[in-house]
Amino acid sequence: MRIAEAVARVVDQALTSRRKTGTVTGVSGSQVIVTVQGGSLTLPRLASYTPTTGDIVHIDATVPGAWLVLGKSA
Repeated sequence: MRIAEAVARVVDQALTSRRKTGTVTGVSGSQVIVTVQGGSLTLPRLASYTPTTGDIVHIDATVPGAWLVLGKSA
């Protein structure tokens, strides 16, 4: 394996661990209940996103313990 390929693989893995996807199962006030990685989490969301049950959403997981639902793809 070339060094460039190895570096690209490591960067890709690092970015993947910081972005998650989940499915909206409910809403609790201004927070979203999301199934992600086999479990259920209640997470804050961006004000610009209006959640709907069943949405597949993108989650910023950059900061451990402070995940944020960004919204769904268009």
